[in-house]
Amino acid sequence: MEDQERSNIQDAQIVDEPGNANVKKGKKYHTEIILIFIIGLLLGIMIKAESLKKVSIGFSDYRVTGGSQGYDLNEIEKKMIEESKKQQESQEDLKVEESAPQEGVE
Repeated sequence: MEDQERSNIQDAQIVDEPGNANVKKGKKYHTEIILIFIIGLLLGIMIKAESLKKVSIGFSDYRVTGGSQGYDLNEIEKKMIEESKKQQESQEDLKVEESAPQEGVE
């Protein structure tokens, strides 16, 4: 009798309830979400700390003097306009010469 009772007790201890498995999955899911949140938070803090060393955008940017530029865009634009006018005039001259009747050619 005692052997049967012991085996019944051991069987009862081994069997998991189906509801208990869902609770374990839920706890595991919540633990994973919390860990992902903590890792993301730490990663964000680390990226911010590193970027502060290299990026100089902030409150005192209005004090920074602007450096000289290698190109003057207004001057380049004027040159481009002049060149396009010259090209148009040369094309018009060629059209006028082509449309003029040539003498001595029959």
